[in-house]
Formats: sequence, C-alpha cells, structure tokens
Amino acid sequence: MNLKTARVVGFIGKAFITSGLLLLGLVVYQLWGTGIETRRTQSALRQEFNRIIATTQPATATTVPAGTSAFLPVTDALALIEIPSINISKIIVEGITPKDLRRGPGHFPKTPLPGELGNSAIAGHRTSYDAPFGNLNTISLDDSIIITTPQGKFEYIVKEVSIIAPDETSVLKNTPRVATLTLVTCHPRFSTSQRLVVRAELSSNSPPPVTPSTTTPTTTPQVVDAVTPEVLPEADIDDLGGWFSDSGAIFPTLMCGALLVALARLRKLLHNRISRRMTSRIAANFTSYAILSVPFFVTLYYFYRYFNLLLPAGA
Repeated sequence: MNLKTARVVGFIGKAFITSGLLLLGLVVYQLWGTGIETRRTQSALRQEFNRIIATTQPATATTVPAGTSAFLPVTDALALIEIPSINISKIIVEGITPKDLRRGPGHFPKTPLPGELGNSAIAGHRTSYDAPFGNLNTISLDDSIIITTPQGKFEYIVKEVSIIAPDETSVLKNTPRVATLTLVTCHPRFSTSQRLVVRAELSSNSPPPVTPSTTTPTTTPQVVDAVTPEVLPEADIDDLGGWFSDSGAIFPTLMCGALLVALARLRKLLHNRISRRMTSRIAANFTSYAILSVPFFVTLYYFYRYFNLLLPAGA
C-alpha cells in the first residue's frame, strides 16, 4: 500500500470513527440531555403555577364574563396533569409546536381547555425532553387522571386506550355535551410509526365542567362549537406528529456544524504550533485539546440541540 492510499484509508477510518462518536453523542443527548432543559423549565413553570393557584379564586360558570376565559390570569403554566397509577406529574403548556413541547406536555389549540365541556387534547413526548408520557402505555382502564387548573381540580377516568395511525385525527373530534380528555404520544417507544391515544371522561366526583369560553388564555383564539361536534380543521392538524420537527432549526444546525469543523481545523493548527515547542507528541495533543475543549463541547451541545429539532422524535 503506497503512502497516498494509506492516507485515504486513514481518512476514511477517522471519518467513520468520528461519525460513530457523533451519533453516540446524539443518542445520549436525546435520551438524557434534552431532559435537563425540560426539567429546568418544568421547575420554573411549577413555581409559577403554584403561585397562581395560591392567589386565584376559582371561577364558576356563572361568574365568568362572556368573551373571557375561565382561566385567569394569563400564564405559561396552563394546568397540572397527574396520573398517580403511572407516576406522572407535569405542568401543561399551551401549544404543540416543537418549542412548546420542549417545555412539557402541550394543549392542542382550538380544543377546549381542561375542565371545560368538550374534548380537551394534550400531546407529549415519550422518549426525549424528559419523556412526560414515557410510560403512558402502562396506563389501565378506570385509572384516574387529575387535572388541576385555576378553575379547580378535575378528575378524569380512563375509558379507552388505543393505537392509531398518525393521520387519524378523528380522536380530536369534539364532544360538546361531555367533558373528555385525550392524551396523544408516539408508539412504540423510540418510533413515530403510530400514535398511542388515551381517552378519559370527567368523573362524577369532579366539579361541573365549564362551558367553553370564546378565548384561550393565550393569543390563540379558542374556536369551539358548544352545540355541533367539531374536528380540528385539516389546515391546522392533519397529522398527529407533525409538531415534532422544526424546519426553522436548519440554519442554526448548519452554523453549529460549520463551527465544529472550524474548531477541529483550529485544533490541528494549534497542535502543529505547540508540537514545535514540545518534544512529547502526547503532551502537544493534550494541550491542544484542553485549550479548545470548552468551546468545542458548548458548540457540540447546541449542534445536537438544533439537529434534534429536525428529527421526528419518538415523542
């Protein structure tokens, strides 16, 4: 084998090793790294929610002015969902965009709020971002789901657990005369091929459900028909999983990738300069890696963060 061929083989070998390490790092980031961000956000949301619960007087159906929300004041922390049987306790946020679901389970806009008449739908990750619905598949019929809001505490009883295709949006159909709750996540775990759906109904032991308000506690209008069953418009939700990737992360991913390549090149140049002053090649390698380790790993973290947003994570 001549020198040129040996260099090509060596380059290919290094490329495979580097790619393998990067993929391994991505898996570690997805399973554990994403949870760090979500747990920090959930902790802040829970403190905010506890303050609101402590200072807000529950409204009743007769005291809510027309055209306003029963959930006052406006807050990022929409509600607390607890499923004692499978050890779930998370703050729900409004929205199902990738940004929303990084913070916790997200309420589908244009479905009734928890505690209101109709079908309130909530989505959550199953693998990454602290996996709020990670063990949702272990839930059983007649299990209790407790939703706490500034309006009060509502207990839902599980009536159905099903596996559906991602495009089967009929599970979001409104139930205007019954207060129901629908939880959606991916199935099986580590896959996006299907959706796991849990449907529950408000328990008779809970406070009476509130008639849906005309607005939500966010800037997104609440569009709920209190008489005629409604399915979310196709233009809004046509796939129970399209919210799990973010095309807006393409540019930041490319920028972080380019910066990683630049840092790797800089490391090599720095090694060559240091090796002229050091007799030990090992010492030169260690020194060059040590100097650039902090900016490299910070950039690598953000590369994984943005790259992960491009993937259809197994929620």
